[in-house]
Amino acid sequence: MSKNNSILNVLIYLYIIILAVAPSKVKGVPIADVLFLLIAFVYIMKVCISKKSRTRLTNGLKDFLRDSIGIFMLLLFIVMGLSVLYASYKGMALKETFRFATYIVIYFIFKYEINDKRILDNIIKIYVVLIICICCFGIIQYFTKIGVAKEFIYAEGYAFKVRIPSTLENPNSLGAFLILPMFPLIMAATNVEYRDEKILYWTSSILTFINIVLCGSRNAWLGVLIGAFLLVIIYNWKAIFLFLIGGGAALMIPQVRNRLLDFRTIAGDGRIKLWKIAVKMIKEHPIRGVGNGNYYCLLGEYVKKYPELDYNHHVNFPVHNSYLKILSELGVAGIVSFVGLLIAVFIKIKSFANKVNDKFYKAFYTGFTVSVIVFFMMNINDNLFFVPKISMYFWILVAISQSMIYNNSRSSRRFY
Repeated sequence: MSKNNSILNVLIYLYIIILAVAPSKVKGVPIADVLFLLIAFVYIMKVCISKKSRTRLTNGLKDFLRDSIGIFMLLLFIVMGLSVLYASYKGMALKETFRFATYIVIYFIFKYEINDKRILDNIIKIYVVLIICICCFGIIQYFTKIGVAKEFIYAEGYAFKVRIPSTLENPNSLGAFLILPMFPLIMAATNVEYRDEKILYWTSSILTFINIVLCGSRNAWLGVLIGAFLLVIIYNWKAIFLFLIGGGAALMIPQVRNRLLDFRTIAGDGRIKLWKIAVKMIKEHPIRGVGNGNYYCLLGEYVKKYPELDYNHHVNFPVHNSYLKILSELGVAGIVSFVGLLIAVFIKIKSFANKVNDKFYKAFYTGFTVSVIVFFMMNINDNLFFVPKISMYFWILVAISQSMIYNNSRSSRRFY
């Protein structure tokens, strides 16, 4: 392995860890973004130095422009870029466009530059260990309140006295972050052969479930229920026993029983007002939207025009619905590109899960297919696709599967 390969691989491993565990900014410095820029820089250096990397880049660009995921990613990026020209808050539009570009770059590097299955295996292993560490810290956090912001520590009368964010900075973000690996881990646990691996995946599955319970995210809880139903109906009816046992154990916790009552207000705790403002923006700017990221900035102006839609006097606040966000900010072209991208991702992941022969990857991505559906549905109630600490891992897991397909078709070595 060349020195450049080693550096790039180490940076990727570090990025996967740092993105989830480090604060968004340390003394004003976005550590994860700095690591991303280093990854991009080293990759560019590799392309400049290595003829093989230049060949992979050329072939990768050709494939990217023919592949449905690549086409819709590029279309959405172009729509975002054009929206900068007419957005009221151009800085925000540019920032969010750059953020989406980071997903494209990571996806491209993973799919087309990583051509060694051992690296992909290592990434999955690091991801699983990362999940375990985050969950262990979350449980410690529940009892000690270490690292829990005051806004997530509640007085008497609330269902939860503390809602854990672990290292994700927000309990709802933690719940969404853990939904992505939950079903892959359960499927891996039920299908791997070796005892040590079974213990590892069952342990991580249980820890993931516990943390989703303790984060108190109604959206994540609903995601667990939907995913459990899909897993039982589509793949294995025996899985229902796991969720009956887990659900029964969770219901023994008084805070969980009390929090369940809050489901009566899951769509009525301000989100409806936020969604109505998005609809107002859509009606006023139906074709091109208000500009990428500009819902957040324009909320205050719309509240002044429609005071009945005021939500806790927020001037800047997200819409809490990824689909309304895209439609209100990027218009018709944006929502068509976005929905097309999601459909392409689902079809590709489902196809990979059906075709792959490797027992672990087949189980893992069968579970991830369920997670993808659940994640799409959870975005109806939140902006999860636009939270880097969550969405980057989504694109990394998608890219790993597509890298295996791409390399399997071009290499004499069998990837799956």
